[in-house]
Amino acid sequence: MMATLLHAAALTICFFGIAISAPTTPVPCCTPDQWEGVMGLIAGYVDHKTPGIEKGYVSLSYDYTHGLMELCQHISITPGIRDDRRVIFDYSHGNGKMYTIKGKTCTVVDLPGKMRQQCIPDNATYTGSFFMGSGNNTLLANLFSITTQGLKAEVSMTSKDCIPVGETIYGTIIEGVAILETVGFVNITTGIKDPSIFDIPSICKTVDAKFQMPVVLGGAIGHLMEKYKK
Repeated sequence: MMATLLHAAALTICFFGIAISAPTTPVPCCTPDQWEGVMGLIAGYVDHKTPGIEKGYVSLSYDYTHGLMELCQHISITPGIRDDRRVIFDYSHGNGKMYTIKGKTCTVVDLPGKMRQQCIPDNATYTGSFFMGSGNNTLLANLFSITTQGLKAEVSMTSKDCIPVGETIYGTIIEGVAILETVGFVNITTGIKDPSIFDIPSICKTVDAKFQMPVVLGGAIGHLMEKYKK
């Protein structure tokens, strides 16, 4: 399973170089309001001249309709660090809360504002299109370039329904810490198979929320930002 996911992520890089012309210039889009899938990731980073590698996968369920999202990640980081955690974002009662479950512990953080819809931002630049498959069995995808907070991203979404395909993120997180991360999305289905996946575990219900805004980023970027945030 792991090899398949990481291979899918690697293929995403290759596809970036096979652009074709779209009939009309695609515009930024938003994913379906409810979907589930798996993202495989592999990343390299340099932390003040010390290099490192991260790889793994994250299963996710996204429900914008009800203001809920759940992530279950399994990440390995050199040297020999393993990070398995489950994260639930709950905006169903107005302002959000983020529940992070690791083993038998739970931390809760307040999230100001409303849940953000997963969209390509309006200021993204369309850079080309490509297709996967062959013959009559092809899938067209569009590429967008995004720049934010010192990071650049190349993101690909299917032309139909705006389903995520892959992304490459690179740049400097903070001074002295650089990152290159590639993500590939597989097994995407629309809708939520089992809504109980968003149920808050009992161990989280007795924990007081911390009144702070966390850095909510995935993969190596999230780990490094969490390491250096004050």
